Amino acid sequence: MQSKLKSRLALLEKAMRRLPAPTVGDESPALLLASRLAAMGFERGPTESLAETTARAMGITVRELRAKLWVLAGSA
Repeated sequence: MQSKLKSRLALLEKAMRRLPAPTVGDESPALLLASRLAAMGFERGPTESLAETTARAMGITVRELRAKLWVLAGSA
């Protein structure tokens, strides 16, 4: 799971560097992330959280995303 997650994360980070400037300007980080995901073709569904959209974009489950964020938060 770790290597798959790392490779998907690396691909997302590389893709995000190629994106045009976000359309939300100086608003919240959540809106910035949602805008970037939308620019990559990952629109939020009507009942989907930003975490669910992010996990879907990464090709992982929400549970895997939460676990990865906990690991990253612990090493900060």
